[in-house]
Amino acid sequence: MKQNFTHLTVLVLALLFTSCSKDKDESSPIEIALQDKYEVATFAVLNINASANANNPTYEWIMTKNPVDNTIDSLMGTTKDLRFITAYPGAYELTLNVKEGTKISSKKTMVNVTNEAANFNPYITSIFDFSPAPGMFANELFKTGNTKVDVMKTALGRINETSVGYQLDLGGFGGSIVVGFDHTVINVAGQKDLRLYGGILTDKANPPAPGLIYVAYDKNKNGKPDEDEWYEIIGSLHAKSTTIKGFKITYHKPANGKPLVAAGPNDPFVDREHIFCENNQGASYYLPRPKVKKEFFPAWLSETSVVFEGIKFNVNFAPARANQTTLFNFDIPEWGYVNAADPDIDLDWAVDKNGNKANLPGIDFIKIVNCVSEPMGLCQQQSSMATRFAGAADLHLLKKYNLR
Repeated sequence: MKQNFTHLTVLVLALLFTSCSKDKDESSPIEIALQDKYEVATFAVLNINASANANNPTYEWIMTKNPVDNTIDSLMGTTKDLRFITAYPGAYELTLNVKEGTKISSKKTMVNVTNEAANFNPYITSIFDFSPAPGMFANELFKTGNTKVDVMKTALGRINETSVGYQLDLGGFGGSIVVGFDHTVINVAGQKDLRLYGGILTDKANPPAPGLIYVAYDKNKNGKPDEDEWYEIIGSLHAKSTTIKGFKITYHKPANGKPLVAAGPNDPFVDREHIFCENNQGASYYLPRPKVKKEFFPAWLSETSVVFEGIKFNVNFAPARANQTTLFNFDIPEWGYVNAADPDIDLDWAVDKNGNKANLPGIDFIKIVNCVSEPMGLCQQQSSMATRFAGAADLHLLKKYNLR
């Protein structure tokens, strides 16, 4: 009996100890580790790291002091760590709220932002790649003896800050250009961040094809766009039933010594079978070359054919009048592309390869790709519906520097 009483006493004491420990654990506050103060310059991404002694907590970053417009209590993020960037100097106060069940703890940090030492350029300042698809103006910038690098330098000179508006022709489907800024374009919540300049949307003789937009944030700070950093901007055409994913087209360079195909000495075309094209939708055709135009195949390429693959949009491209091939109608995309009715882009439209929102703090690089394949037949104005790109601008810098 005495032994049983002893066992019972031990059991009761153990239960009481466990209960007390549990109560103490549930009532103990969440401890947050967060640096008290940070220093950073405008247009630079600051990585703010935090931690908390909690199991499966939720995080909430709140702006509790804003020196720019006094807007406070705005949600800045819901992840453990925060990437902070702003265009304006001042002292910003951020509050991190950490919740675990019914428990909540908060801690503040101050971010002192200094103004940029010198004004950044609101327009693009570099070209990392220029790969036009074969087309009527593919060699417009090429001079005998030029390399691809030479052509890229010429292209940048045409669209830099002193001559924004010069239209670079990216050729047919798949033609592309990769450009960059001298700073990070900030992704400001609820605002458009980027403006893309393109062709003249009312030009029926040379209708500008919409250009698909990819953006990249220089996360590793190596100063160049890496393949794993690209995110796609989702625009008004992406969800259309006529959109084709995995569209592939092959452009074949004319063989050396290939006989020219013309309808006589007065034919405006020097070769009606200049570039042979075939796609994975079962279509094949030739791009005819007018007498007054250069070779269509990029002259700096050594390959005898080039292949492009990606998403293709339908813009209802058709002759403006029956039985003519000089003027054309097409549906202008509403938003989300180069050569859209609205040229401004919200970086919150960026998604990863799985369609998930990218949540980028900003971007440093842009890639433009022709996403339309519309052979225009025997017309001298154009060889295929080409994307024209004339530069890009940081909308926040245009506002800060009071520029247009």
